[in-house]
Amino acid sequence: MNQRLTYIILLSLSFVAMVVGVHRSIVEEDVIGNYWLFMVGFILYMLYRYRKKKDSV
Repeated sequence: MNQRLTYIILLSLSFVAMVVGVHRSIVEEDVIGNYWLFMVGFILYMLYRYRKKKDSV
């Protein structure tokens, strides 16, 4: 798979997970219950940064 496409997919999924987490937290008024969505988004973002840094060296 193209590396640039992989970066775009990881960053997009990270953004979507964060937006869904914020939306569900507002609608359900429960941030702790949606904590896992924020962590999934954060992990995807960290994976994006790790792969991008690893490939640029």
